[in-house]
Amino acid sequence: MTSLFFLGKTVLTVCLYILILRLWMQQTRVNFYNPFTQFIVKITQPILGPLRKIIPSIGRLDTATWGLLYLFALLKVIFVCSYSLISFPFWDISYLLFAFPAILHAVGHLLFWLLLFRAILSWVSRGYSDADDLLSQLTEPLIAPIRRIVPPIGMIDISFMIIVFILMLLNMFAFDLFGYLWIIL
Repeated sequence: MTSLFFLGKTVLTVCLYILILRLWMQQTRVNFYNPFTQFIVKITQPILGPLRKIIPSIGRLDTATWGLLYLFALLKVIFVCSYSLISFPFWDISYLLFAFPAILHAVGHLLFWLLLFRAILSWVSRGYSDADDLLSQLTEPLIAPIRRIVPPIGMIDISFMIIVFILMLLNMFAFDLFGYLWIIL
């Protein structure tokens, strides 16, 4: 049972990450000729293409992708709550609200991993790479305001650490707010 729970939770989390990346790339207007960006677009297009015909965008708001993201978050909440150690009912109307914390949880973890990969690539990479370019386009809008307040000290840029510290603080606050649900998401 534990392996099935791990597999299901991982698959649903990866789906959330991919959809969040798709939305995030649209918002930051990343280079869509980047191979990593093309991968995200091609993997989501078979579902989002037909869905966009049914659910049109409202201005710049991609409602089809947001709707699909909400649906996968709801599926993750139902799956996690039905397999958790504490007895949650299989279906409860409150799960419709719990999908929003599931999205926030996925955004926070995805941001952490993107910042970590960007920091590691900055140490290892010795030139231009597509991954470094994409990571910088995705994370720079968050790092730049902090870098203006706290400039790099010599060769060390601590803006990454400040953002990770803020993410950890927000994670603790979310745990205080949502309790056990936040842990199992």
